[in-house]
Amino acid sequence: MTALNKLSATKIAELIREGLTKPSEVMASHLDRIATRETQVGAFHYLDKDAALALAEHADSIAPKGPLHGVPFVIKDIIDTNDMPTGWGFAPYDTRHPEKNAACVDALIAAGAIPIGKTVTTEFAYFHPGKTANPHALTHTPGGSSSGSAAAVADHMAPLGLGSQTAASLIRPAAFCGLAAFRPTTGGFPLEGVMCLSPSLDTLGVLARSVMDLMLATEALSGQSLPPAPAFEDTPPRISLMRGPHWQDGGLEMRDVCSKAMTALAAQGAETGEIAHPEVFAALTDAQITVMEYEAAQSRMAEFDLYPEQISSQFADLIRAGQQVDARSYELALQTRDRANVLLDALMGDVDALLVPSAPGGAPQGLNATGDPLYSRMWNLLQLPAVALPYGKTRDGLPLGIQLIARRGDDAHLLTTAKWVEQAFEAHPFQTTA
Repeated sequence: MTALNKLSATKIAELIREGLTKPSEVMASHLDRIATRETQVGAFHYLDKDAALALAEHADSIAPKGPLHGVPFVIKDIIDTNDMPTGWGFAPYDTRHPEKNAACVDALIAAGAIPIGKTVTTEFAYFHPGKTANPHALTHTPGGSSSGSAAAVADHMAPLGLGSQTAASLIRPAAFCGLAAFRPTTGGFPLEGVMCLSPSLDTLGVLARSVMDLMLATEALSGQSLPPAPAFEDTPPRISLMRGPHWQDGGLEMRDVCSKAMTALAAQGAETGEIAHPEVFAALTDAQITVMEYEAAQSRMAEFDLYPEQISSQFADLIRAGQQVDARSYELALQTRDRANVLLDALMGDVDALLVPSAPGGAPQGLNATGDPLYSRMWNLLQLPAVALPYGKTRDGLPLGIQLIARRGDDAHLLTTAKWVEQAFEAHPFQTTA
């Protein structure tokens, strides 16, 4: 029998509803995994095993109260919790205790899910990494800034993880750790109680090991049921590759996985093609950096002023750069975003999703950086929904993956398309180039 901690959130919830297991048994299995692996992986910023088990034992004694009843989840440490500290990855804030939960935490708890603990984030969800290692190769980065949530889910310490993205903080760790991840249209999930870095870019998201789990979490976080899935059996999805302006900046393995993914989708009946990126796309990465710097310098100036000796050089450089961005440059960056969105919407036509790179390749070696965010910056600036999916491995056995992109607001359709793609990948496994 498969260990409970290896099961998906969807399967765990089903077994609990059918009385075939109990929330406390599920939690105990995950806590056992944490006890075995946490000293190596370092996914957690805060963990109270007794408290987590007590919550699960209470769930044993009550009728299932929602679709996630008894399902454990972990919380990125920029997301407020009223019974656990929330330190934002910054040592002077390690003992910061919010008075109430973030809205997303309350939403998952209302659906019956049970929090295990707080996971490591990079400092202020920017570049300076924490202690977390990639479960697939402990000398390699898990990516960031949702480092701990990605590592915990990938290592079967939890089936669901809350994270966030301002540049690439969900999609990149998902790619490096072999996970599925969902970044909704900006504003798609509630941000009350989540640390602000860049208001027009910050987006709450979810990490899981399957698209079904992403869908289950999405319904809980959005408070809405997803509409019925399209009948792709009758009319397979239309998926187009967009290489983008940075195609040649990544590794051969990245380009290979995108090409093989398109081949796999065509083999399963998808209508595939390729869309050339508009010329303005070449300016989007710089525009995203401009927007992030400008907004971060306003949102996090207090830490820059109050803790000049404690903040990292990376974060100090971000704030200083933001101070040099004038309002006109910021507005021009936003205009570039809006112009690109109009062009992209026209180009996509009736395409269900774009397939694009998620990372330059496999997770880089070393824990002193979290990898290049290049392949998500522009999509995050455009505020578009994205799903990361694992597909294949590097020659060294590290995960690879792709991301799917849809129009703003087309989140539900993107998730159902991603589910079809996930099944197509399972039917057409990746073959590593010799």
